[in-house]
Amino acid sequence: MAIRCGYTVGRSTGESSLSDQLRVYQQRTIRSEEKSRVTQASLARPPNPAHEKLVTKCIRVVVENFGDRPVREVIPPPLMAEITKQLPANLSPVIGAKYIYNESYWKKCCVDKYGWHNCQLEEHNLLWKQLYFEKLVQERLEDFDAVTEDVETLYELIDACSDYIFAIKFQQLPSHLELFEICQLLPNLTKLDCVYGIKKIGMNYERLLFGMKISDATSLAKIFDQTETLTSVILSGNLIDDDLLRMLMTGLIKNNTITHLDLSHNKITNHGARLLSKLLGENSVLTTLNLSDNMIHAEGGRYLARGMRENDGLLQLNLRLNRLGDEGCSLLLEGLRDNTSLTDLNLASNAMGPQAAQVLLSILRDPEHHITTLDISGNELTADQFELMRVSLSNNKSLTSVDVRKNPGCTQAAKAVAEIERIAHQNEYYSRR
Repeated sequence: MAIRCGYTVGRSTGESSLSDQLRVYQQRTIRSEEKSRVTQASLARPPNPAHEKLVTKCIRVVVENFGDRPVREVIPPPLMAEITKQLPANLSPVIGAKYIYNESYWKKCCVDKYGWHNCQLEEHNLLWKQLYFEKLVQERLEDFDAVTEDVETLYELIDACSDYIFAIKFQQLPSHLELFEICQLLPNLTKLDCVYGIKKIGMNYERLLFGMKISDATSLAKIFDQTETLTSVILSGNLIDDDLLRMLMTGLIKNNTITHLDLSHNKITNHGARLLSKLLGENSVLTTLNLSDNMIHAEGGRYLARGMRENDGLLQLNLRLNRLGDEGCSLLLEGLRDNTSLTDLNLASNAMGPQAAQVLLSILRDPEHHITTLDISGNELTADQFELMRVSLSNNKSLTSVDVRKNPGCTQAAKAVAEIERIAHQNEYYSRR
């Protein structure tokens, strides 16, 4: 390479090099208007397939055919994330359950289908996929029509997503499906929340549409008998009477996994309480029993007290809105004298009077008892009972929450009630330190 007259030249030529010739021409400056026209023209022009990357083409083809040919091979996570990002939210749930694990995809599906306000993630172990399938199964069960739909299709869906169903919940089941067959497909089922009602019935009310039937109770009893995973059962508001409860007890009495049992808002009477007392023996695994808003009278309190004397595992007992009366509450509390495991007791709205209050105060004074939450609101306690309660709680260190509202003596013993609440708040403060 040589330099002649300020220009670079080749070894065998007298001509200037190409770079020197380009310097002769002035660089063109494109104005903003021309840039916008060029940009609009390029956008209007369809993309050239030859310029598309092979990876992008493969992803597009996989997404378009995922419903018919789902990906079974192992794909690198970044590429699989891009595939699931482009998948439509209306993909078959059977295919999605088997082949899609990306939580971002299931979050998109949940928000698109149910909306943000219906996505309570904390109720589904903080997993979007579990939330989607538990709500989908609830929707299919509530809307299932045994006349026009094939039950095998429902079984296929439940079987495909069985690994992600930990709870079954429904507010209506007009078809009265055999729940035992459904639960047999769910190896991880831990919670059962059933209400046999009808939603949005309007003016077409019929009594026979509401409540559990004998066939439903028989199916549930079989579930209780054979389950190895179920821990929580909620059968609130199902018009369960003593006959239905007797059928349910054939399974409950053999069960050793259920720790939470909710039979509130039903029609259980003293005979039903006698049946339930058999679940409270020394070998009981129950930790929570909710019998609020039933028809249990004083004799039922006697039966429950008999079971509580031998029980050492129950932590929460709710008998709110029953008909125990002063005698029934007194009999029940007598049974709690020998029970030191109970921490949460609700006897609100049971017409409790001075006889039961005297037994309750002896329990609160006993340092071996550790009741932390007490609700005795809506009863018939007088100012004298509240003064005695204030004295009984002077050395109590366990009670952290107490509700004494709607009692006749609340107004007259306002200072005693304030002191009772102060003691409870002080105990709560020290328990959190």
